[in-house]
Amino acid sequence: MRVVWPCVTVLFLCLLVQGMAAISVGNIAITPSGSLISGQTHVRATFVIEFPASGGKTFDDENSLQLSSELDNPTWTYSLVLDGIENPSKTEVGQNVNINGWLLSYPSKREISMKVTMEAIAPTVEGTSEKVVVAVRELDSRGKLITSSEVVKTALVINPAQIKGSIQQAKEELASLRSQIDAAMVPGLDFSAVEAKYSEAAAAIQSAESSSDYSRAQDSLIRASAAMEDARAALSEITIQKTIDDADAKVGEVGALITDFRVNKSMDADPRLTPILIAHDNAASLVSAARDALSAKDYTQASNKAVEAAAKAEEALSEALELKEKVESNPLAGVASAVGGALSGNIGIIVAIVVIAIVAIVGYRFFRGRRKWDELG
Repeated sequence: MRVVWPCVTVLFLCLLVQGMAAISVGNIAITPSGSLISGQTHVRATFVIEFPASGGKTFDDENSLQLSSELDNPTWTYSLVLDGIENPSKTEVGQNVNINGWLLSYPSKREISMKVTMEAIAPTVEGTSEKVVVAVRELDSRGKLITSSEVVKTALVINPAQIKGSIQQAKEELASLRSQIDAAMVPGLDFSAVEAKYSEAAAAIQSAESSSDYSRAQDSLIRASAAMEDARAALSEITIQKTIDDADAKVGEVGALITDFRVNKSMDADPRLTPILIAHDNAASLVSAARDALSAKDYTQASNKAVEAAAKAEEALSEALELKEKVESNPLAGVASAVGGALSGNIGIIVAIVVIAIVAIVGYRFFRGRRKWDELG
């Protein structure tokens, strides 16, 4: 029992902490529901805060309830509803309104909720930015946020002057994209996906430019930006793929030349073939790495590897063609070089054989000379 009771006590305390009332916010209605115009839009928000009764209290009397907004001059009107009866409302002004917990703390058998209405003006912003329309938070006795209690609703606040500048910037980006597409145009390549996204961006910019609703204009610009980003990605994929394909074609040419050198010209041991083999293998590895990066949509890495592959493949092809020209202009040179390569590879054995042969000849002559002297003796 001495072991069980402490465990039961701890369990009871955990249940008590977990059972303490936690606020919930529902029936949230914000007008207007979309973006706001800097310094102009009047905003109205209504919602209901529930205080579920558990743990003996509806709300911790040492804590506080905070109503908050980043809009200008927010006015809060709230009223408590206790056991279905609504109390007279109160009105407070300010971006942060704190309500003492003892006003919300009742025995768990009571039912309590709060009706809230907030009215404010969209703040003046230099650039379009996200702002908190309403936030409901429970703060502990030290004024720190109880994270699990926080409910936040935001809206985009738009600066009309910035919208006009953004439209002009989007038009310039679209013109730049057109130049990039035209420069990359190569017969035989499919640019339909790029053109579709370009047209989508152009239509969205035109919609933004003709709209008198800044909120809709902002939405159109967001769509235009996304479409241009997709177009640039598709264009990158096409150009990188072409670079990879061109490099791979050159790697294939070098491979065919290497086969010709080895099979038809018996140059397998020719030392001049070694750097070509190395460059060929490096280019092939870079082509493979570029393809892997492209499959992973890592366009920067894919582009870098593709450019390296193209350079290495060009180097290998240039050396292979140069060697082919030399060999075909002097067929015996290839054979001689091959023989020379073979000899150089076995130079130690050859030297040993020559030395042995010389020693044998010298010994034989010495022996014959000795016999003649003996016979004359």
